[in-house]
Amino acid sequence: MADRLGAAVIGLGMMGERHAAIWSQLGTTRLVSVYDIVGERTQSIAGELGCEAAASLEAAINRPDVDIVSICTDDQKHVEPCLVAAAAGKHILLEKPLATDLEDCDAIIGACESAGVKLMVGHVVRFDPRYAVAKQAIDDGAVGDIIQVYGRRNNIIDSGRRIGPRTSVAFFLGVHDLDLMRWFVGSEAAKVHAESASKVLANIAAEDSIMALLRYQNGAVGCLETCWVMPKGIPCTLDARLEVIGTKGMVRVTVGDEGCTIIGPNRATRPDILYGPQLHGEQAGALRTQLEHFADCVLHDRAPVISPQDARAAVAIAAAIHESLRSGQPVYL
Repeated sequence: MADRLGAAVIGLGMMGERHAAIWSQLGTTRLVSVYDIVGERTQSIAGELGCEAAASLEAAINRPDVDIVSICTDDQKHVEPCLVAAAAGKHILLEKPLATDLEDCDAIIGACESAGVKLMVGHVVRFDPRYAVAKQAIDDGAVGDIIQVYGRRNNIIDSGRRIGPRTSVAFFLGVHDLDLMRWFVGSEAAKVHAESASKVLANIAAEDSIMALLRYQNGAVGCLETCWVMPKGIPCTLDARLEVIGTKGMVRVTVGDEGCTIIGPNRATRPDILYGPQLHGEQAGALRTQLEHFADCVLHDRAPVISPQDARAAVAIAAAIHESLRSGQPVYL
């Protein structure tokens, strides 16, 4: 394997475009090919970043100079590109969630295990230093035995209208905190009971908001709050919080005011300065750190910090939330 890994990107929405830019900028990687089902998008990104505009999924992945494949397709369309990449012997960085049902999760994990390739799901919030420092405090004993955990991740209405027809707020937003809550608590979820409301997005048969109560195997309890119908006039597009209370102390992470506000004649905005900001002409932030980590794992044959089983566990809880919504009853995992 060369010192600079060749990367392909499948799916060129906002996240795919960012993946492509970062692979083209890192010192350990180079961007080889990109592909999107929208041909004009493929041509545009390839022209901008100086790589091949592949004519098909297989053409983008099967090049001999591709080592890593970023898969950034819609949530429910992860299986095919993962199976193609695994069969070609390529290491896979897959945007969260792993899939939207456990059968697809197991198909992806099984294909990667059989092919002997690395698989990491992009739960990028684990690379946000605020959450990483909070996790370290928990591991160091600052909180003691965890009693409760609360996760909130709310987004603006534009996200719900754009993404609601393709996935759910639990899989698109909530899966971040389901992963974080499990990571912080250090225990598997045992029981889930969820409720939802659908008013603004009823015309597209999507939930506006989902609330879920969880019990973990170690006796801790949890609460997840997630919605994507906040008014877009608010300064920030994301309002998130994670709080853990234990027998000795507590930790709290808040997201939404990172210390930079731009005020215009009609509204104030708070730009992203932590996940994917442009810094001196390059993509920076937690997403870049995540991609650097995965490239390092491939180069040095190390296990990524997020295992396929971690990603599967988050999907299992999200699926249980939807089962609870369907049945109106608690679901036991």
